[in-house]
Amino acid sequence: MTTDYPAAIIRTVGSPSVIDGRARFREIFCQLLEAESDDQSPVGECEEFLLQLNDEPAPAEPPCPLTKRTARFRVMIVPGFLNECFSNIALPLEEAILSLNDQKVKAEVLMVSGHSSSEANAIYIAETILGLDLDEDEYLVILGHSKGAVDILHALVDVPEASKRVAAVISVSGAINGTPLVEKVDEISFDLARNFLPDSCDEGDGGALNSLRTATRLSWIAANPLPGSVRYFSLATFTRREHINTLLKAGYDQLQIFSPRNDGLLLVSDQIIPGGILLGYANSDHWSVVLPLDKKNLMISGTVQMPKPFPRTILLRAMLLYVAETLETSKE
Repeated sequence: MTTDYPAAIIRTVGSPSVIDGRARFREIFCQLLEAESDDQSPVGECEEFLLQLNDEPAPAEPPCPLTKRTARFRVMIVPGFLNECFSNIALPLEEAILSLNDQKVKAEVLMVSGHSSSEANAIYIAETILGLDLDEDEYLVILGHSKGAVDILHALVDVPEASKRVAAVISVSGAINGTPLVEKVDEISFDLARNFLPDSCDEGDGGALNSLRTATRLSWIAANPLPGSVRYFSLATFTRREHINTLLKAGYDQLQIFSPRNDGLLLVSDQIIPGGILLGYANSDHWSVVLPLDKKNLMISGTVQMPKPFPRTILLRAMLLYVAETLETSKE
């Protein structure tokens, strides 16, 4: 695994190109990280958390200062595959949500069916969007982790009325093009595993795995242009094998056949929304970037292999600041 060659993105012929926003996002993330660190409680160096590939544009000199966030956000976070089944263990960005809820940010997790297809979850997401009581000056931002990002895109395409209420979509480790790992899953093993899942895990329509097939995803993207009224942002993840969660190492080894640039469940080149802005590459496995497993007093905490806890609260703040800058610039 090396950063000594450029970023690569897989997208279908005819789909819109990706905008490179890495330089500005790095400025925002690094400045927030530096402000958070001190001698008593160091968080870490910026380069430990954001990988810098050799084609990333150089940041401005001197760095542009952080703009004061004036926009008000309603943020909905949609978890990924099977997260519903383990919601009692960890939810994406749960500690960040608690720290950011204030007069300008209202954030919450929108739980979807862990076993259901993206088409089924899209209906629930769209109904929730349409039922929100939004103030006129509130931006609705929907953040999806893993399959959650795919479910969100389906909701915007399948229910155009819902997309008109959404200002931005942020994909974090999004399964935009699916994953080759689905073809490696033995259905018998999957059914066996499902029998051991908690009773709180609804069986749904059972279409989750098919929604994550590479053929399914690329065919859907080619046939369904995303609504142009919404802004799209992607943060991808990959890291070295020794930093991959113990439970994800088998997936990493399978994906390494294609590329060592993977996070244990997804190839990094499959995580980018076409026509959106690429924020950067988090040095993390698929779970550690959003799930606070390292902070849980449970056996699963021992599976975390990252050398330092990812600063998830800073990550969410940085993403919202970048989105705010983009949306405000678009209004000018």
